[in-house]
Amino acid sequence: MDFACRSGRRSQQAARLLSQRGSEAADVIGGMERWARHGLPVQDAHGGPGTVI
Repeated sequence: MDFACRSGRRSQQAARLLSQRGSEAADVIGGMERWARHGLPVQDAHGGPGTVI
């Protein structure tokens, strides 16, 4: 599983918790804000252009 949130804090906690429980999990370091700042693609739930708010 991959997790992402706006700042990266919640996704990091979720990935850590799931890993401790035996699931394979990773999170986007720096969150979606950093992802978008680096010009990487953001999509909405329907596959269209997304935004980070």
